[in-house]
Amino acid sequence: MNKSRAFTLIELLVVIAIIAILAAILFPVFAQAKLAAKKTVSLSNSKQIGLSNLIYQGDFDDALIKEYFGFPSDCASWGSTYYNWRYALQPYMKSQGLLVDPTSDFGNPQFWQFAWGNGDPTQNVYLASNYATNNGVIGFANGHCTGGATPEGMSSMNQIDDVAGTIIMLPTRAQWNDLKMDFISNDAAYTGGLAPSWCELTPPGGSSQTPVCPPVGNGPIHAIGKQASFVWCDGHAKVKNVVATLRTNDPINDDWGGKYTNYEHTNMPYTQQDRINIANTAYPEYK
Repeated sequence: MNKSRAFTLIELLVVIAIIAILAAILFPVFAQAKLAAKKTVSLSNSKQIGLSNLIYQGDFDDALIKEYFGFPSDCASWGSTYYNWRYALQPYMKSQGLLVDPTSDFGNPQFWQFAWGNGDPTQNVYLASNYATNNGVIGFANGHCTGGATPEGMSSMNQIDDVAGTIIMLPTRAQWNDLKMDFISNDAAYTGGLAPSWCELTPPGGSSQTPVCPPVGNGPIHAIGKQASFVWCDGHAKVKNVVATLRTNDPINDDWGGKYTNYEHTNMPYTQQDRINIANTAYPEYK
């Protein structure tokens, strides 16, 4: 009669050690595969946002979308109904989920920002703010409140020479609806340990809320491995190195439409030295 033989303690320890080694090898692979899948979804979302924007433009005679609509012209009387570009594109997206970047730490509804309001805060609509517009190109509120921080921008796609080489939207970690080329440059206050003004507010509702920021050294453009999923004016989306969008070897052009607007600078367009200075002071994660 055969008797079953039990594992010895040494054999059990060897098996456990093998399992531990396999786990140590496989778990990082699983994590990388999961991140790769999320990055694919992020790029797909960017593409869908770009297509939604093209359909919007087709309905409005190639007019570029603006950061805000219905924004009070005097920048003071907030009683009228106004909304941002994310809300304006909702009929074309048909899904709030497209505005959520699965690779972002700020996709949870607690970080969603104002999208529509009529003066009654209890009726405000909030949407994910994981994607922003290139405000230097599209401008702010059809020219209302224009100034250094609120450029007028272009009114039509026909005004942009290189629609396939100009960014119109991009992934962001900021509470703002927009980003501009100069936002790549380093935030001295942030590197000093203080929260920059672009950090997310949780819960949304005003500047008095406690800001939540990514780790120090990470900038407002949401990048993974120095790369971000940009949306271009012609509607296509692709991943590109953040600092490379400055085209520091080109004395005139950049991917942000720098020759169209001064981006709060006194000089127009940005000089090559301006670009080099920004690239040299960019957040560490972009280098």
